[in-house]
Amino acid sequence: MLQQRSSGLLLHITSLPSAHGVGDLGPEAYHFADFLASAGQTYWQILPLTPVDPGAGFSPYSSPSAFAGNLLMISLEKLADNQLLNHTNLSVFNEQPIHDVTVTEAPSISGDTVSAVLAGPLVLTPSTLHAAWIKKRPLLQQAAENFLSNATPAQRGDYDRFCTWQADWLNDYALFTALQESTGEPFWLRWPVEIVQRDPVALAHQTELLRDQIEVQKVLQYFFMQQWNELTAYCYGKKIHLMGDIPIYVQLNSADVWANPTLFKLDANFQPLFVAGAPPDYFSEYGQRWGNPIYDWAEHERTGFAWWMRRLRHQMSLYSLTRLDHFLGFAVYWEIPASEPTAKVGEWVKAPIEAFMHAMHRQFVQLPIIAEDLGAKAADIQAYLQHYAIPGMRVIQFGFGQDLPTSAYAVHNHAENFVVYSGTHDNNTTLGWFRESDAVHRQRMNDYLGIEITEENVVDQICRLTMQSVARLAIIPVQDVLNLDETSRMNTPGLGGRSWQWRLLPGQLTDDVAEKLLKLTRMTGRG
Repeated sequence: MLQQRSSGLLLHITSLPSAHGVGDLGPEAYHFADFLASAGQTYWQILPLTPVDPGAGFSPYSSPSAFAGNLLMISLEKLADNQLLNHTNLSVFNEQPIHDVTVTEAPSISGDTVSAVLAGPLVLTPSTLHAAWIKKRPLLQQAAENFLSNATPAQRGDYDRFCTWQADWLNDYALFTALQESTGEPFWLRWPVEIVQRDPVALAHQTELLRDQIEVQKVLQYFFMQQWNELTAYCYGKKIHLMGDIPIYVQLNSADVWANPTLFKLDANFQPLFVAGAPPDYFSEYGQRWGNPIYDWAEHERTGFAWWMRRLRHQMSLYSLTRLDHFLGFAVYWEIPASEPTAKVGEWVKAPIEAFMHAMHRQFVQLPIIAEDLGAKAADIQAYLQHYAIPGMRVIQFGFGQDLPTSAYAVHNHAENFVVYSGTHDNNTTLGWFRESDAVHRQRMNDYLGIEITEENVVDQICRLTMQSVARLAIIPVQDVLNLDETSRMNTPGLGGRSWQWRLLPGQLTDDVAEKLLKLTRMTGRG
């Protein structure tokens, strides 16, 4: 898939500046696309667009839907421009800043209601996140109702086509979210047993009873998809390609598990027998207990991986390239008994990667995917990636260990069909990473680069090394482009709700920053 040298930046939608407490698909997204074009970049990489859940630590990698869009990414400005809201409605965000709102009720654990990233330098609490939703939710509801009341025949026809095309996930998700609201119970396992078990008569009754709420949910997903399509069209017009991200797992409290329980390892009461995670490693001495239910891969294989093929087709329709997170999990995964509180107790279990990749190859003429192949067992999947010419990842920060001469992450060992990163959303910023490195590590960097590496020059040197790699695609997090320290880290694995909060400030991406990046991009043949 990677036929020529190119580069791009990593910045999630929710990390964009915004007057409404969370980055969205509005004007700042278009301004960032303009910046990418002026800096000579070809790709904009984002994190998953799916809804997030405060009950899962606000992580975009643990979603209540593998298909739906995060409603807090919907731009209120664009809704107002389309006469679905009055611009004066938006003044509620000016009257009382998000962080000044007091919330006395407990935040809901509804999958589409709270975004993971909502502020700049503030350390956010769930009540702050909930306060942002309290402000935005009634405006989205009002816009949806206005659309349903006033849509022209052409608009209604476009909406109806969207509902038809997306019916295989949209109907279940809209009913799922409507049931969360109507029952006042966000967790589906605590709903009435006939709904938990998806009795057809009970579901038909609830669908009719909640018709209006279901319709609003569908309209909101339509708004999200409209705004996303408009942004991608603008980006493509500037020769900017979007690179998305698919988390390998979904969470237990999701429309996916509720609608497809046989695809997961659950007991007779729909409780998980095992949960997903990763053993102790570079990131965490106790491992990572993600808590997602484990797939029943035998059942997936029996169905020809139909659910996965639908998921891949949906995601590939959104992006030019798609990163498959934790690709190792398609070959071997860390299975933790659900009763264990950490990831220390578990075992490696094989998954049917050969059958899965053969199914992908049959479904798609090309595989516009990138495999996140990081970790101690990455060697287990390299033969499959090479056979299907799927690019893997190389992270510069990982290349200065004791194994530097032979490390796959060291620049002299890179190959063309890879994506190289200075760091990822799971890493510290390069400046923060350098500050936490010891003297031996720093000396190794000095010897390799031939100069003394300091806090003043480390980010420039690592970004330069990233762009000089023979890997055809180079991605740099915006935090590194701006030389930001550890306080701007996007995610610290295992930290839960204290992660995913960093946001770009207005005016940080200046013309000087674009010019400097453009010069490096052209010099390394990535323009």
